[in-house]
Amino acid sequence: MSMLRVVTYDISNDKIRGKVAGILGNYGFRVQHSVFECHLDGEEFDQLRVEITGLIEGQDSIRWYSLCSWCADKITRQGKGELTGDGDYFIV
Repeated sequence: MSMLRVVTYDISNDKIRGKVAGILGNYGFRVQHSVFECHLDGEEFDQLRVEITGLIEGQDSIRWYSLCSWCADKITRQGKGELTGDGDYFIV
C-alpha cells in the first residue's frame, strides 16, 4: 500500500542537486523548488532513499516525511499548483 512521502532537500552543489531532483522526479511530483510529493510503498521508499543517500554530502540536508492517509487528506494549499494524488493505475 502506498503512502504519501514528502521529500525536501537543501543541497549546495548544483550538479548533485540536479541529480537528486531528477531521481525524485522519477518517483513523484515537484510541488516546490526543493519539495517533492511521492506516493510510494515501503519497497519503493527504501529504493529511493538508497539512490539519494549515495549522492548527498556532509553539508547537504534531506528530510523525509511520511504521512498517513488521514494526515494526507488534511493537506490544503494556497496559490498555484495542484494537490498530487496516487497514480490512476493498479498492479494486480
